[in-house]
Amino acid sequence: MEAMLQEHERRIKTLEQKLGGGGGKEETVVQQQQQQQQPVSLTPKVISIRAFILEKSPTDDVQRSLVIGYYLEKQSGLSSFNAKDLERGFVDAREKVPGNVADKILKNVWKGHMMQVSEDKDGLKAYVLTNTGTKFVESGISK
Repeated sequence: MEAMLQEHERRIKTLEQKLGGGGGKEETVVQQQQQQQQPVSLTPKVISIRAFILEKSPTDDVQRSLVIGYYLEKQSGLSSFNAKDLERGFVDAREKVPGNVADKILKNVWKGHMMQVSEDKDGLKAYVLTNTGTKFVESGISK
């Protein structure tokens, strides 16, 4: 019985050393408590397009188009977007789709918040946010 107990002690000590604890039982208990208190997140938290729009609080369809374009680039990983992508963004966010999304894009281009890229996307003109547009959205849509 004593030999079996010694074997268990040896195996426990080996496991503690492999897990980064080298100390005694007290240290192991503290480490276990710390591990239980710290939630482990394996995937980064992704905010929904609806929540993102609510967070940024755009005041009109031109600003909403800009915020959706930002979301498509930064959260959805699109390298560029077109009017159809923005329309889908409005629908996904459960926002009323403006009558002329292309007009909202052009207004953002005039403000220097978006620019057209050389390659079309799905047969339509494609756009990206400019640095000015990106900073505008990140600053919280300055009034």
